[in-house]
Amino acid sequence: MYAQLSMLDGVMILLGRKDPTLTFTILGEPGSVYINFEIKRSVFDEFVNYIDLPSEFELIPVRVLAGEEPAYLLTLNIYNVSGLASGSRAEWSTYVDDGDGRPRYMILEARSSSGSMDPVHIVTPSGRVDHMRNRDTLLSTVASGDGKLFRSEIRVSAKQAAAELATEWVAANDRIYWRNGVFDRAWYDGKLFDASARRVSGRDVQIEDETHWSRFVKRSPRHVLRYQDALEMVLSPWANVD
Repeated sequence: MYAQLSMLDGVMILLGRKDPTLTFTILGEPGSVYINFEIKRSVFDEFVNYIDLPSEFELIPVRVLAGEEPAYLLTLNIYNVSGLASGSRAEWSTYVDDGDGRPRYMILEARSSSGSMDPVHIVTPSGRVDHMRNRDTLLSTVASGDGKLFRSEIRVSAKQAAAELATEWVAANDRIYWRNGVFDRAWYDGKLFDASARRVSGRDVQIEDETHWSRFVKRSPRHVLRYQDALEMVLSPWANVD
């Protein structure tokens, strides 16, 4: 019966009457990290021009942690994944209003250690993305599109405080936009809200950023978060493409 239902789903997807859904699992080892940089006011207009968003979007400030003041951010997310894609991935993202007043992710640049797909390049270019754990340190290196490197060393400790995440930041994952306005629709359960996220203090983080993004953001990140557990989502890729 389940095999027949799967075949029916395949036919409906082929006819364009149903959207495909794919499993996307962010691995718990070595854990994913979110490095959130505040965009400098002095170059805010330059940043807006540089990313050249479609006209229907505008940047929106977002709260990452509960109770904090919202800010305009550039986020670098580095993680290992299985399912729809595999290997190590990194994405520079900002947050946009698509018309409903809620922050949504907008991926500005995606890098992958192995080939994958996205609606901008169709085939995401593979490049250098290293993300591993060496004892009590997460070591990450990401090459941006211009070949320049981002490097981070993040100390892992059980003493690091649990992060109380803002609901709007987690819910920003509902629609993950790309720079051409196409979005991936994401579904997730309560585990994402209750995931064990730790806030890493500045003394436990070392960063070297030579990429083309560095000139737009403050040198020290506003916050660094690391997830200790696997995160599972179901994605409907390119959900607004007929």
